[in-house]
Amino acid sequence: MNTKQNGAGSSPISAERSATSALSAAAVAPPPPVVEDLAEGCVRFVERALGVRLDYRPETLPVLDHYLEQARRATSEKVEALPVVAHMAGVYFGEVIRRRYPSWWRMDGEDPTYWQVEFGSVYLAFSPVLFVREALTREPGAEAARDPAEDPLSGDPAALELEDDDREAVAARLAELPPVSEDEYYAPSTRLEVIDIAVDAIRSRRLAAGDETDAALEPGDYERDRD
Repeated sequence: MNTKQNGAGSSPISAERSATSALSAAAVAPPPPVVEDLAEGCVRFVERALGVRLDYRPETLPVLDHYLEQARRATSEKVEALPVVAHMAGVYFGEVIRRRYPSWWRMDGEDPTYWQVEFGSVYLAFSPVLFVREALTREPGAEAARDPAEDPLSGDPAALELEDDDREAVAARLAELPPVSEDEYYAPSTRLEVIDIAVDAIRSRRLAAGDETDAALEPGDYERDRD
């Protein structure tokens, strides 16, 4: 595998989704029990707070966006609730991604904050709980627009882990997008759009290079890069 570098970005909810990347929930293996428990805890919390039941479909992520905006204010006043909300909402978001793309969880250690979702068809990994925690702890009242072209190379720990060639292709695609508001930037629905764009950009780069659009990665391919 090539040397990689972290990168992050964001987009408005307008990316063209690849039909071949979406997986039905029925086609996906069950998650590890601890992941399922945390994700279902998020489902219950959101239903209790908003009266809407999440169902792991990307179309309902705006509901999670709204819940996290409320939770951000609540956890700023009650900091002991922060890890509980971040773990449940982050793992739920990771499960939405895992059911959308061929991928798996890497659960190194007992702290869900650093668990990763790793993709099988392209080299891409990210920490969904870390992203949600960052969204919950951001400074309130920041309304400045965020430029998607600025952050793909930032080394943000909540960012996407990509190979160098792919990182450049993703950054170029994100650079074509207009800035987004601070609220949009930290919304899980926007982060899903970033992932959709990243996957499409990686597949396009591979096709242009004469490679198969989808790789056949396994957990060991990610482990070698951590040695």
